[in-house]
Amino acid sequence: MRKGIATVSLSGLLADKLAAVAAAGFDGIELFDNDLVASPLSPREVARRCADLGLTIDLFQPVRDLEGVAPERFGAVLHRVRTKLEVMAELGVTTFLACSHVGADARDDRDLSAEQLRRVGELAASYGVTVAFEALAWGRNLNRVGDAWDVVRRADHPAVTLAVDTFHLLARGDDGTALDGVPGDRIGFLQVADAPLLDMNVLEWSRHFRCFPGQGTLDVTGVVAAVLRAGYRGPLSLEVFSDAVREADPAGTARDAMRSLIFLEDQLAVVVDGPITSASLASAPPPPPRADAAFLEVTAGPGVPALLESLGFGVAGRHRSKPVTRWRNGRAQVVVNETPQPAGALPHALGVAAPAVEAVAARAKALLWPAVDRTRGAGEALLPGITSPSGLHVFVSAEPGAADDWQRDFDPSDADAHPDARPGAEAEIDAGWLGIDHVAVAVPPEHFDQEVAFFRTLFDLTPGSVEEFIEPHGRLRSRALRPADGDLRVVLNVEEVRPGRPRRSGITQVAFACGDVAAQVRAMRSRGVALMPVPDNYYVDLDARFGLDPEMLAELREHQLLYDRLGGGELLHAFTLPLPTGFHVELLERRGGYDGYGAAGTHVRLAAQAG
Repeated sequence: MRKGIATVSLSGLLADKLAAVAAAGFDGIELFDNDLVASPLSPREVARRCADLGLTIDLFQPVRDLEGVAPERFGAVLHRVRTKLEVMAELGVTTFLACSHVGADARDDRDLSAEQLRRVGELAASYGVTVAFEALAWGRNLNRVGDAWDVVRRADHPAVTLAVDTFHLLARGDDGTALDGVPGDRIGFLQVADAPLLDMNVLEWSRHFRCFPGQGTLDVTGVVAAVLRAGYRGPLSLEVFSDAVREADPAGTARDAMRSLIFLEDQLAVVVDGPITSASLASAPPPPPRADAAFLEVTAGPGVPALLESLGFGVAGRHRSKPVTRWRNGRAQVVVNETPQPAGALPHALGVAAPAVEAVAARAKALLWPAVDRTRGAGEALLPGITSPSGLHVFVSAEPGAADDWQRDFDPSDADAHPDARPGAEAEIDAGWLGIDHVAVAVPPEHFDQEVAFFRTLFDLTPGSVEEFIEPHGRLRSRALRPADGDLRVVLNVEEVRPGRPRRSGITQVAFACGDVAAQVRAMRSRGVALMPVPDNYYVDLDARFGLDPEMLAELREHQLLYDRLGGGELLHAFTLPLPTGFHVELLERRGGYDGYGAAGTHVRLAAQAG
């Protein structure tokens, strides 16, 4: 399908926006009237600029408040429309977007609205132009797609069509079934936007929190699929407003927008049957069927070996061709990289095990996620690296034992023969840590949505809801993602702190699972690891909230463990103080299928670590 984007979806001046849109590979634009009004370029010059860049102008938008107008004022409406149609003639655009009336003086009379739209359609048709009418979600009287279609039908003019905007439709609680019975040739334009599910004024929600498909939680795919099944074959065009987009570089935004449409087409290829899929939709390689956390990579620095030893890790192997060492504690794996890192690079990376490594790399390329430059020795694992929007490097390994398993590149140390090489080694591994439970990644506010899209589109992780926590110097927004199959868990955090306080970036927390957290905490303390102190007030509160057995409460207090309970599941966990590596370690024990992250105690951790 043809891919388009509204110029309002990017920051900057019109000329800069056009260049960014063309560079990202879009076919066309929706030209926002304000962008044209503020531009020194004449309409004819804008048309020539677009033609030179290989862009079509698919829509002129918006022309507001054309219906439900007091009859004595409708002459002024026709004058305004006629003036804009003259501008459109110079632009060479043949469709304009008309929005439902939002003013307090809008008449609640559908026959009047239909008659006025019909007259606008007659005027538009005399210029060879079609009107695409949409119901704004905050429209005074017409605010649902069914309302707009009812008025379009009553207008009964071939130049008056329905505009479908996924945000407006979904924000009002409708879904793709709201378009049942609407013929595809009566849908004049399709605008696409996603958003997180928020309970707030719909106008503020639209203006500040729209995002590209794959970054939010609305069922954009379902609505677009319904439009395609109806027979619509026009552009698939993005219209997104948000504070982050308004502040971002337009070239970066355009790339994010393009990959969001590639992802949307990938989703549509699964749910849309028939010739649309084979003839119109370009599908990226599918996401991996599962994703597991494989290893944490840290940059070598003073004290790192001693730190790992104090945490219970031992050297498990050395890379055959690179200055990289593998450390292991039970099933938990940490890689120490002594290669000098470029200025500004994050000191940590994440290894993910996923089947079909080459397919994951091809999917990343199709979705325009940048690759990490790396050398690969003869016979070594493929291990492609992909850079997330926040700068985190994610390396993709095959599953353990496969040809592209990252561990095959390391010669095992004498003290760490393969488990099947010496009796009892497997039991020894099981006695230690069980592996990475999750990692927390600090991202800049402007990259929060993009980081969600990275893990969602590449590994098919499902994002949870956004949670907020108050910390001593600001606020923490957090969103967890995990796959349908596999143990990879990623928690994305945005630290909103007062001016002057530094924001952290990259991996700020790595949580390791274990079978007996109290025993592991005792062992860590015996090796001199400084663990986070927990105030006694916390345990008084635990008793009030959960009514724990006194012996269990005493054990938690003795070992300075945090506790949470959800349904029949329990979480016991402890934290180190911030380590020289830039992150802190969480050690946790999940009981009874507990599936959360201990949110109830997060404010206690934030306060302790701030001190």
